[in-house]
Amino acid sequence: MKLIHSQIFTPTLRLDAQLEFASRNFLQNGTYDLNQALRNEIISNATLSKTWDESGNSASINYNRRQILNETNDIYEVLPSVLFKKAQSYPFRSSASETDRNWYELFGYSYSGQFQNRRNKVGGDLDIRAGFQHTVTADMSPKIGYFTVAPRFRFDSKWYNKQIQQYVVSSSTGSDSLITNDLKEISTVNTFDFGLSTSTKFYGMFNINSFGINAIRHTVTPSLSYTYSPDFSQPKWGYYGQYITANGEVINYNKYQKEVYGGAGAGEQQNLNFSVGNNFELKTLVDPTDTTSKEKKIQLLNITMGTGYNFAADSLNFADVSLNFRTQVSDLFDFSGSSRFTPYDYEGTTSRINRYLVDAGKGLLRLTGLNFSISTNISGEKFASSEKEKSQNDDEFGLADEQSKSVYQGIYDQQNPDFTIPWSISLTYNYNLSRPTPEQSTTYSNLSGSLSFSLTRSWKFDVTGSYDFEQKEFAAPQVRISKDLHCWLMNLTWNPIGTYTGFRFEIRVKAPQLQDLKVTKQDQFYNTR
Repeated sequence: MKLIHSQIFTPTLRLDAQLEFASRNFLQNGTYDLNQALRNEIISNATLSKTWDESGNSASINYNRRQILNETNDIYEVLPSVLFKKAQSYPFRSSASETDRNWYELFGYSYSGQFQNRRNKVGGDLDIRAGFQHTVTADMSPKIGYFTVAPRFRFDSKWYNKQIQQYVVSSSTGSDSLITNDLKEISTVNTFDFGLSTSTKFYGMFNINSFGINAIRHTVTPSLSYTYSPDFSQPKWGYYGQYITANGEVINYNKYQKEVYGGAGAGEQQNLNFSVGNNFELKTLVDPTDTTSKEKKIQLLNITMGTGYNFAADSLNFADVSLNFRTQVSDLFDFSGSSRFTPYDYEGTTSRINRYLVDAGKGLLRLTGLNFSISTNISGEKFASSEKEKSQNDDEFGLADEQSKSVYQGIYDQQNPDFTIPWSISLTYNYNLSRPTPEQSTTYSNLSGSLSFSLTRSWKFDVTGSYDFEQKEFAAPQVRISKDLHCWLMNLTWNPIGTYTGFRFEIRVKAPQLQDLKVTKQDQFYNTR
């Protein structure tokens, strides 16, 4: 059973709820929807939210429940979660004009406070934990010449009524048993960190004035940031305890590891991060023979490179070099991806050892990961305007569902086909390479797509499917034939191969208020039904 409710009481007060209750047996044997049959959990969520337009502050009360469909029927529940956020405030600001402000008027701070009461029932045992978390963030961003400098400070305070105590009990056989007890004690965990970042932007212009191109602009955005946080596992902070094993080894443990917001982080952090973004844009020429012609800006390529260095680490201080890229030509073509490189050598199956590649004579960087996606989506013009208006009216009253980007919508999708588009083709190629060492690499690549065309304004054919190049096999192709019967809709869906081989023929009323009024014939060959 599913309950979905959304209500706007005032422009600043609203309620959204999606509650679901189902058993494991029902999802396995009582549904023919592929997405439902493959689920292993049920999630319910309800939120009452309030905003204050004048100040920008907001508050919300939330209920969340996650039920795992296993033998013990584990339940993870938050009842309730209360959140308050204070918008960014500038206590020293007096002038309205940005050019007349002093540097101290750029100082701003924000606050958020949250309370959670967590109830987890795992293996039949109920564990209840509650806590407050207060977060204050202060920053400013004055401009010094061509550079923007932004210092930042963050303070977190977590309030709990419980913590854990761990100790070791040695048995007669010489083995150790770790005992963990809850201590009911009100305590706080206070942590902080600060950072400093700077960035700038400069441009390069390449004037072409031919082939319909006015110019190509290159925008470079370098940025440098430094962050620091102390090692809160040291005894002086009091957030970690110790126990000694039978062989005399001293083990540190986090006293608040089981609490709602966790405890304090272990290990000092001193990170210096650097990134540089490159954006290439093209500006077209205005056609002098066309008075309605206007110049257009087209994004050609966006590339961002970044890396970092951890001064507090005792080895492997350099972070991987990341490279993100994307180019897009309207909705016709989209190419995006990322890659990662490491400056460190490897040994056997160990992907990184504390030795630079250049010292081993193996170059400067080594590829460890690559992924990219190429997609295209083309379609014919829609039919007459009357059909467009009909489609828009259907959407207004909820008769047409929102189109989803994913190829598969379920074994027998209930989404209404769009009869206003005469034809459309969508193709997506995905490639992923994981290469921790040159001798160890795994790849994944697949091509998914869909073809849709209309013989008439009331007959539509859809074919979807994908091909796995590594397994060399097709994945659940699907064919659907739809007929618009004015107030009724006919669908014939056929799954020729795969686990859910079979077909379904259905005639149903379009209106969602009468969605149960339908005639269905189904032949399903799923072997557990």
